[in-house]
Amino acid sequence: MSTAAQYADPTPPPMTNVREVRAALAGLAALGVPTERDRFEQELDDVPLHEFEDFIQRYKTYVEENTTPEAVAALTMPVATSAAQLRRKLAEAGR
Repeated sequence: MSTAAQYADPTPPPMTNVREVRAALAGLAALGVPTERDRFEQELDDVPLHEFEDFIQRYKTYVEENTTPEAVAALTMPVATSAAQLRRKLAEAGR
């Protein structure tokens, strides 16, 4: 299964533990999303335990926002298609 197909589902990937959050961040990198995985790894060891839930939620939200069907479609569309859409929108805006 391709990475794009893996994240084309409107539900975000399961993220019930640190391993799954890490894998979801890696999956975004494969889609071309500027990954937060390096930052996640750097912060993980130093996050205070009383802030851990908020820390994990921040990255889960990041993954969820970048795995919507619209986000995946935008990330996986060919450059020519993206450029044509941009030209059309600019023309509609009168620019």
